[in-house]
Amino acid sequence: MAQLEDLVSEVADPDLREAIASEVAELKRRTKFGLVFERHIPEIAVLGNVPIEVGALVVRRQDQDEPFRVQSITGKKAIVVPANGAGGDAEQDVPLSDLMIVKGFREPLFPALTALESDRIERSETKPYHAVVNGENYHVLQLLSFALEGQVDCIYIDPPYNSGATDWKYNNRYVDANDRWRHSKWLSMMDKRLRLARRMLRPDGVLIVTIDENEVHHLGMLLEQVMDGHLLYTVTIVINPKGTFKINFGRVDEYAVFCVPDTGEELIAGKPLTAGSEVLSDLDADLEHAEGEEPDEDAPPEFSVDAREYEDLYLRRRGAESSFRYQRPNQFYAIYVDEKKRRVVGIGPLLGPNDPYKVTRSKGVLSIYPIDGEGNERVWRYVRETMERYIADGAIVVGRKTGDTYALNHRRPRNPVRRLKTVWWDRAHDAGVHGTNVLTRLLGRPNAFPFPKSIYAVKDCLAAVCRNRPDALIVDFFAGSGTTLHSTALLNAEDGGSRRCILVTNNEVEPRVERRLKRAGYYPGDKQFEAEGIFESVTRPRVRAAITGVRPDGQKLPGTYRGGRAFADGFDENVEFYRLDYLDPDDVELGRSFDRLRPVLWLAAGALGPQHGDPAKPLSLVDGSPYAILFDEAHLRAFVNALRERPDVSHVYFVTDSEEAYAEMAALVGLERKTYMLHRDYLRHFRVKLAHAKAS
Repeated sequence: MAQLEDLVSEVADPDLREAIASEVAELKRRTKFGLVFERHIPEIAVLGNVPIEVGALVVRRQDQDEPFRVQSITGKKAIVVPANGAGGDAEQDVPLSDLMIVKGFREPLFPALTALESDRIERSETKPYHAVVNGENYHVLQLLSFALEGQVDCIYIDPPYNSGATDWKYNNRYVDANDRWRHSKWLSMMDKRLRLARRMLRPDGVLIVTIDENEVHHLGMLLEQVMDGHLLYTVTIVINPKGTFKINFGRVDEYAVFCVPDTGEELIAGKPLTAGSEVLSDLDADLEHAEGEEPDEDAPPEFSVDAREYEDLYLRRRGAESSFRYQRPNQFYAIYVDEKKRRVVGIGPLLGPNDPYKVTRSKGVLSIYPIDGEGNERVWRYVRETMERYIADGAIVVGRKTGDTYALNHRRPRNPVRRLKTVWWDRAHDAGVHGTNVLTRLLGRPNAFPFPKSIYAVKDCLAAVCRNRPDALIVDFFAGSGTTLHSTALLNAEDGGSRRCILVTNNEVEPRVERRLKRAGYYPGDKQFEAEGIFESVTRPRVRAAITGVRPDGQKLPGTYRGGRAFADGFDENVEFYRLDYLDPDDVELGRSFDRLRPVLWLAAGALGPQHGDPAKPLSLVDGSPYAILFDEAHLRAFVNALRERPDVSHVYFVTDSEEAYAEMAALVGLERKTYMLHRDYLRHFRVKLAHAKAS
């Protein structure tokens, strides 16, 4: 660019020199140094569940390559003409059922989620719900960036590797090795989604992207641009020790790029932050073995509890989310303290959800329950089994006396972080044994999905970020077979966590199967065609099998996980399945689409408890769910009074057309709660997104 400016200065004609200089200045304004790729390629999506109107761009289900414009609609038929001018203005009379809407990403769309309630999985009374969404991931990301902005702890994605095989589509066409724009299209596709994804991350949130050699270098430069202010670490993971041999080399690995905020703090944890007796994780042990170092059996614990290097963690859970007895009844019990020795000496039985508790003092031993200063029934940080282990290790200590009770703390080493290394070689990361074979076991049929990840490789990636975040929110918008949710459940089972996961996938049919279906006369939208898509045939049944322990054919899952847990035991988790739909903005503005927005509001508030209230009532506070809605401003006083009895409610939605009234109502409920004005905030979010898309 500098050389170009030097050449411009040598142009003799002043008018021409000024004109060229002006164009160069505009080029500099629009072009950044670093990775350059074609941004002018627009993305489009074929949407099967959007009503067809006059003027709409459509394709026929049988042949989605040629777009048409709808001229008129009469009854169940439409008159269409070729949109690109091919074939002149020849009109065609087509049944509406044969047409599907085509929308560009720069066109206005207002997405929403429809729960597939018959598929809901409920195996825990206290944990939040995972979510699995079937839909175009760009539009789902737009919706999630509205609902979850700044809330996500970890985003883990496994995007198409762009190897030249027909493994992904751009504008409804497969991208293969013959497409000279394939790298540019891949970068354009990733850039849009990563920019939306970044908005969802917490200030300390981490993005993980797995990739192979085809795009790893391009991805690195793209992440430098999109994730500025982050440190990038590339971890090599051996996923196929036997090797995939092509010309010259046999590839045994792939990469996981960690984008970690440059906060100056340790955000990646190689082992749990617990007492010194905690055993190494499988990954830590294998990394030591990979270094060729045998552990010294006579050596002292690596993280001994020393008065000069410990820190005390308050033992009672605080905050509005997941800290009350009714939310986690299995974490409400007594801890016995010898007052003379100022030492924890035991633990009481687990009480039922509604059993009364009684503080006792007998022979110098006081029973302490997790009751806060206002008399609220809170919970301890850990379930009884975990607490017993920490008490036996001497890690639960008695703090200062307050009134007639004592503060209890978990004494743990200060900054006991074992840093992970950037080469992972672990037998459990073998994608064939713990990816493909596991998926076959879950579904009861082979070759259901190409190259699924090892559940342990994904779990270790998630654990690096979320090991010390038991309530973490994890998002994967290239969900594939659903390994990320499965791995999240496995991580929860190991440490008693309540992490929740949101998966996003489409229902795309792989090329070989698509050709077979079309030869048989089945097309997108047909039940037989959709049944072969990723969501319907792989992701949804895989998640259900993993959580329930039962295969789609009704058989109990055989085998055990690493560590001995039976596959047939499943997991104590809840899952809600969704379909992405689209709303009419006029209906939203007039309040006719509230029930279709409710799932998004519930997800934003933490996906705990029931999500349905009664929209006919002037106010809605659903027992056990951390969100509340005021439909009628006339009932504000009753609403505020009701909220005083519900400190667990973290998100409050006001249905009003008045900005002034909203500001006054939001002030009344307190700054500690997140407030939204419906339906203004929803509509404004997507209109702003549209304006940004057109400007980019």
